[in-house]
Amino acid sequence: MSMSEDAGSSSTSTSNTSSTTANESNVYGDGSDNVKSQSIYNECIAVLRCSPNPYDDFRRSMQEMVEARLKHGSKIDWDFMEELLFCYLNLNDKKSYKFVLSAFVDLVVDLRQNDGKMPRNSNVKYKRSRRTRHNNVA
Repeated sequence: MSMSEDAGSSSTSTSNTSSTTANESNVYGDGSDNVKSQSIYNECIAVLRCSPNPYDDFRRSMQEMVEARLKHGSKIDWDFMEELLFCYLNLNDKKSYKFVLSAFVDLVVDLRQNDGKMPRNSNVKYKRSRRTRHNNVA
């Protein structure tokens, strides 16, 4: 996961561990009694790093998390995706949210287009499309 400013700053990346735990607490940190079968926080290691392109780092990291879950035979459902998103948002500064949300939305779109399975070539460099504002000229 990346914690970053607009360009080239610190970022936080996660690494999925091979062990999975059952009945771990939720990622919301609110002390509630909600229990998930697997908590993303307990399956990952956060790593602080510099990132010239936080969107790509977030996207790559999120995809790795999804691939690891699929590899272990687990299902990718909205509960998992919600937990994944909140995990990234909780671990990163507010100034990184635009990168986290963009990467998350692009991952969800790819998953929907591929019916919940990752594309064959997951080493593809992700390009973020830029929206441009056009002024109406009369």
